[in-house]
Amino acid sequence: MERRGRKPITRRIAVGGIAHETNLFSTVPTDFEQFRQRVLIGGRDLLAGFAGTRTVIGGFLDGIAATGATAVPLRFASATPGGIVTRAAYAELRQSLLDDLRAAGPIDAVLLGLHGAMVAEDVADVEADLLRAVRSRIGPHVPLIATLDSHANISAAMVQTADALIAYTTYPHVDTYERGYEATTILQRLFDGQTAITTALACPPMLVPLPPQCTTEETPMRQVLRLAERERRRPGVLTISVAGGFPYSDVRDAGLRVLVSTAGDAELARSVAWRVADEAWRRRAEFVPSLTSVGEAMRRIAVADRFPVVLADSGDNPGAGAPCDGTTLLAALRETRQRDAVIGVIRDPETVAQAVAAGTGAEIAVRLGGKTDDRHGVPVIAVARVARITDGVFTNTGPMGTGGRTRMGTTAVLDLDGIAVIVTDQRVQALDLSLFRSVGIEPTAARAIVVKSSVHFRAAFAPVAATIIDVDTPGISSPHLERFAFQRVRRPIWPLDTDVVYVPGG
Repeated sequence: MERRGRKPITRRIAVGGIAHETNLFSTVPTDFEQFRQRVLIGGRDLLAGFAGTRTVIGGFLDGIAATGATAVPLRFASATPGGIVTRAAYAELRQSLLDDLRAAGPIDAVLLGLHGAMVAEDVADVEADLLRAVRSRIGPHVPLIATLDSHANISAAMVQTADALIAYTTYPHVDTYERGYEATTILQRLFDGQTAITTALACPPMLVPLPPQCTTEETPMRQVLRLAERERRRPGVLTISVAGGFPYSDVRDAGLRVLVSTAGDAELARSVAWRVADEAWRRRAEFVPSLTSVGEAMRRIAVADRFPVVLADSGDNPGAGAPCDGTTLLAALRETRQRDAVIGVIRDPETVAQAVAAGTGAEIAVRLGGKTDDRHGVPVIAVARVARITDGVFTNTGPMGTGGRTRMGTTAVLDLDGIAVIVTDQRVQALDLSLFRSVGIEPTAARAIVVKSSVHFRAAFAPVAATIIDVDTPGISSPHLERFAFQRVRRPIWPLDTDVVYVPGG
């Protein structure tokens, strides 16, 4: 794909997007209301809401301002990762963004914040569909650039439609702002006629679990990214994206992808893309996750002499679409009589309503968690004391989404014999220490902290944790991909198949 730079008469840059990470193993569809509950914003509210935030939209806005251009706000929508997006929800979101684009009048470029692993009913590749719709509206000569999550399942159709795609390079995603800003620098080169963008996509047959995609530790993904960074220094290379992919989307193009954009050099783009992809394939055995059993995790808490011990509930990560009401670790903590532990969070609107009705200080008989399905543990039956009730709103102060607001819905803190459980109305991934502090809990004072997260929590919690244990819990975000009945992903693919034939260099 190649498009040459052109200089517009005026510079009005439209900014918007639709983002969702879809887990097709979830039994709970994602409807329009779930976007409304998390982020659904447009117009001047978008400009005000993202100004000064370390988010991808914040990066867009600051980059646009630095060039002297004007940001034209479209609709931006994001829902917590979950099940397939309903036909009605996607249709409404898509049409709203296109209507905003039409109402914006003449524009000189479009910047979109997308995810790359969104699946809707009847639309397996939402990002390609949305990019094509926007391209149809703006024509072939208006630059169209999108940012993607590092778990994007990048398809050839996405690459062919956009001028450039830029994925986050970090997991936890602490560089979203930088990638948004980078999009504006590439856009500026197009405006100034400095470059023609040529892009190559390499697709090694790899389906990668989430924990080995972490970039804060010496994981195989970090090693691959080091090579990508060296290759990026080659003259003519504009940007390199290594997307580990989101396996639970179970779409044809799920898996690791390497995307390289150059200044008009097709052969350079192809050779660099496959060089990086070959490195990932060579290290494939290193992408096998290493997890600790629940029983061993409890033993390690009991013998620990430094705290807090952080337990990552890998199977019930709402950041990967899980229900966030798994009870496996709560049950284990109670069975082994652990104290001074805190769990963030368990989503259970029924129990929250019960706590609100009883009031702070009351004791209530609860049937807590385990209500969405039978894959994440059974409800815990106990008598709990209502320690606190809040509105569940706090500002992110950690490295991820700094300055952004998180809304957990009405939230109750329950004390179950020395175990503090944060019970929420909404699914929330524990990736910021402010989640605990907003409800009166100092996490660093706990003996054990359970987080419903696979990797994102590390950005904020690694600096304060004495030990981090990735626990092998059941659920639809389990890193053990062999436990899932994949139906749509292309086969053969590692590690689901042993007869994978791969030719290095494509």
